Amino acid sequence: MKNWISKVKYYLNSFIEVGVLLLAVSVIAEVIFGPNVAFFGSQVTKNLVGLLNNLGSQGIAALIIVFAVIFAYRKLLK
Repeated sequence: MKNWISKVKYYLNSFIEVGVLLLAVSVIAEVIFGPNVAFFGSQVTKNLVGLLNNLGSQGIAALIIVFAVIFAYRKLLK
C-alpha cells in the first residue's frame, strides 16, 4: 500500500511541477511576444491578474489559500 501511495504522490508532484513550469513559460512568452501568443492561448497574465484580484477580495480565506499554495510549492522543491 505504501508503494502505491508513493507512486501516486510522485506522479501528482510531477504533474504540479509541469503545470508550474508551463505557467511560467506562458507568462514569459506573453511578455516577450505580446498578448496573442499562438501556442499558449491568449492573455495568460490577464487571467492571472483576475485570479489574484478575486483572491484579494475574499480577505482572510484568500490569505490562507495563498499560504497553502506556497507551502505545497516549497515542499515540492525540497
